[in-house]
Amino acid sequence: MKAKLGIHIGFFACIIFLVAQFGGLIPATLLVGYVLICEENDFLRMSAIKAFLIVLAASVLNFLIGVIPDILFELFDKLSRIFGADTPFSSLRAVAKIEQIFNFFSWLVSTGKAILLLLLAFLACQIKTVKLPVIENLIGKYAEKEKE
Repeated sequence: MKAKLGIHIGFFACIIFLVAQFGGLIPATLLVGYVLICEENDFLRMSAIKAFLIVLAASVLNFLIGVIPDILFELFDKLSRIFGADTPFSSLRAVAKIEQIFNFFSWLVSTGKAILLLLLAFLACQIKTVKLPVIENLIGKYAEKEKE
């Protein structure tokens, strides 16, 4: 079965997952927009939405992982000034260890996203997929609303 562009559906879905991995959020958004507007194949549409949601979730998680230490360090700095500490909290060695922990979590999210998108790209070539419960529920809600 072919998409309107003349590309096999599985290959097109594979391209979407690869663009989501290597291109980022903006190119993935453009491809998803095209698929949702122009294509009618359910597998292709669901693959596009799945790729977008994975990239979006990883971006939000990495943002939160990056912001949380800054907020905590600012809070502890203010508390240390209130209680009269001579050295600001952000200059302590513990801060570097905490940042390393958060960097590790960010790396885990990025690596998990990469592995998942590459696996989905490989499976998409065979017109197969992996069911991801949270994403499948969101896609199911979207599909129900569109049918109404």
